[in-house]
Amino acid sequence: MIKINNSNTQQISCEYADYVIKMKRYLKRDNQYLAYVFKERNFRDDIVLCPPSNLIKVIESFDVRFPDIDYKAKDWSDFRNYMIGQYERIRKEFLHVVLHSLNLSVCPYCNRQYIFGTDNNRKVGAQFDHFYSKSRYPYLALSFYNLIPCCSTCNNAKGEEQIKINPYIEGFEKNGKLAIDSPLNCILRNTGWEIRIESDDRCKTNIQAFALNELYKKHKDYAYEIALKSIANQKGYYNDLKMSFRNLGITDETIERILWGNYLDNSQLSYRPLSKMTLDIINQFKDLTDCDCI
Repeated sequence: MIKINNSNTQQISCEYADYVIKMKRYLKRDNQYLAYVFKERNFRDDIVLCPPSNLIKVIESFDVRFPDIDYKAKDWSDFRNYMIGQYERIRKEFLHVVLHSLNLSVCPYCNRQYIFGTDNNRKVGAQFDHFYSKSRYPYLALSFYNLIPCCSTCNNAKGEEQIKINPYIEGFEKNGKLAIDSPLNCILRNTGWEIRIESDDRCKTNIQAFALNELYKKHKDYAYEIALKSIANQKGYYNDLKMSFRNLGITDETIERILWGNYLDNSQLSYRPLSKMTLDIINQFKDLTDCDCI
């Protein structure tokens, strides 16, 4: 739902790759899949650091190299188990460092739950989803941009399902907006209104995989408060309060965060839960007020 925004992502990914490369490995010489991943390919650059938009190309190349894989055969099973075992090791030893470095506080898939680390970041509140399943695509099990920090709810909901929006590339932005379907009923506290997600087809795969429509319906009380604040703000009811804050030397950005209880900059949506819903509903009511629809 939201993009993973960090100007140091490339540096973080390189530090991760360095750690992966230094891990000791004992490879079976007769396993063709292991030989391909670790010897035929440049494992660090082609696999571990493969850009998120090129992961599909790695899959295509693998399918060309091995067009007739027997997924029940021992050599494939050994390969899959080995790669997953390597991932489990890196998960325990280093992914807490990745999460801390990314400075990602909220699940990018749902933007609903915190994924903090604790105890010097070794006990991680996040899980890591494989955008491309590690069981189906074990050769991507260690690929940095295939590992998406997320909450346990989203990780369990997605399972092996394939989605289309990789948070390292993009979020929903304007292609997937949260909105109140009947603003008037919401304001009047009548029944018959819901929170819905207006989206294109690409976003729908994520929405369905994580049951986002159903989950966001549980936040109607919060949406109602944002709707009321939006109307009050548009009518100037907060002007005196804003001026009082400015007189205290508080910046406009901080004032807005205090009023709305959330971050409203697209680059900061990963700092606090429900930030995208807050921003989308504010914009929805601004448009309605501008056209005198409310």
